[in-house]
Amino acid sequence: MLTVLAIYISFILLLVFVLLFGPSPRFRNGIIGKLHEFITETIWTYLGRAMTKVLGEGSLTKFAGCWSYLSEQRNPSLQLLYMFFITGSIGTFMACGYDLLDATDLALIHKQFVIPVMIAFTYACFFIASSIGPGEISSRNVRRALEVYPYDHLLFDPKTCGTCKIQKPARSKHCSLCNMCVARSDHHCGWINQCVGHNNHRYFMLFLYSAVQVCWYGTFLIYKIFVSRMYDSPMFKFLKHTGRWDQLGFLKDYHIFIYQMQTDKSLGALGVFASLAGLVIFIFLIYNIYLIATGVTTNESFKWEDIGEMIYRKELVEVIETDAAGTQIGAKRYEQRDRRHPSHPRYVGPPVLPQESPKPAQSSSREVIEIEKVISKMREIDNIYDQGMVANLKSIFWPPNLDQPSSLPIKAKITRAANSHSSSKNHRKNK
Repeated sequence: MLTVLAIYISFILLLVFVLLFGPSPRFRNGIIGKLHEFITETIWTYLGRAMTKVLGEGSLTKFAGCWSYLSEQRNPSLQLLYMFFITGSIGTFMACGYDLLDATDLALIHKQFVIPVMIAFTYACFFIASSIGPGEISSRNVRRALEVYPYDHLLFDPKTCGTCKIQKPARSKHCSLCNMCVARSDHHCGWINQCVGHNNHRYFMLFLYSAVQVCWYGTFLIYKIFVSRMYDSPMFKFLKHTGRWDQLGFLKDYHIFIYQMQTDKSLGALGVFASLAGLVIFIFLIYNIYLIATGVTTNESFKWEDIGEMIYRKELVEVIETDAAGTQIGAKRYEQRDRRHPSHPRYVGPPVLPQESPKPAQSSSREVIEIEKVISKMREIDNIYDQGMVANLKSIFWPPNLDQPSSLPIKAKITRAANSHSSSKNHRKNK
């Protein structure tokens, strides 16, 4: 039983890891990426061919239309599935295990207060996360969003959304399912049927916490029920009567516990399901906390992995424009140079003949000089959105109001914060 459970848990964790990180540039060219492609594409291709042969072309067309609705359109299917799991699990426990709590050593407060509050809290967090929008970028608040989220000219450059026809602030993304540009877009979550962004990221984290809490609290209650009942079971009495109890050694409690799980099959299955579901959601919660603490969204994490690949291939170049006196003009920018560009350290193109540098104009103060540097390490790049763990968490749980009028002092404050962060990081590099 323990071996089967360990294999089942390992399979579930591997499946979740493949689905979450398979598209990542770090894994997509390896076995994880191939497994992701097999699960999300290859299986469905062969399934479609089999359905065509068995059911005909018409049935496949209907199935494709149904699949298109579920995967390419905003719909409440996963919300209904979550409600089914939560309500079904709570109903199963109330029907099969609630009255058995009287025989445990738990205080009465669990039945009278903790359980009702836990159930209400779980539903409340789900409804709040599903009802509060992510924060839409519109012509009314785009100027304010541009001040709150400045461009870093690495991940984000000024551009106009082709659908909304407004300038896209940094960290925003147009979601085709929600049909809007989302401020500080993290990802689109089917479980709450909308994007996670500037306004509702905190409620999404609360939703994850509530799901982990109810799963593991339910597992704890079922464990206490089994412990209180397993020493009254017929198997325990038989082993004690025949003298075989002491022969089982240090695993005797484990054997009787497993027997109790097999006897109370409904509670046993519910306990295993709740513990595994809680473990999967907990891993996802910890991953999201890590991203928040480092000043990165889920959408940006994939961009940073692309940047890491560019750095590994020596393709990322930092460009700074200065005047003849060496004073920087404007913000630095980053460009991608592949091996066909003469500036690449591993240039593979035709030989480049040396050219005479043009004579400077008489007005040397107006001359623009470009200084290029090939980025060789990730720490040479400054993530201006990482303001420190405390500030990053604060920006999620107490985000700035995008609906208030934009003002110059706020913009100046943001610029000073970005410059201060860059200076402190450069100081750490020089130490």
